[in-house]
Amino acid sequence: MLAWVTGLGLMTVRELQQVRRPPPPGRYLAASGIYAGLALLASYEPAAPAAALAAWGFNLAVFLQVLPETVGGSKTKAKGKSKSAATTTAAGGTIV
Repeated sequence: MLAWVTGLGLMTVRELQQVRRPPPPGRYLAASGIYAGLALLASYEPAAPAAALAAWGFNLAVFLQVLPETVGGSKTKAKGKSKSAATTTAAGGTIV
């Protein structure tokens, strides 16, 4: 239950930072479905550690997206310019 609440809180913080509005209800519903499935899996005793690890792993993935680029990993920009190849057909049209 703690992983579910933490995950929804992290999703909310991420959306508020990036888009400046709370996530749509469908995102909360989808995330809650994933955590409910993991909770159902955790009710089977041998699978409980794996389900808890997966739930906290999802939280870690969302948390790393919340962190600033310098901490969570910087995004690399492609160096150089992309060249588009244009080919002229016999009919006079251009294929890009």
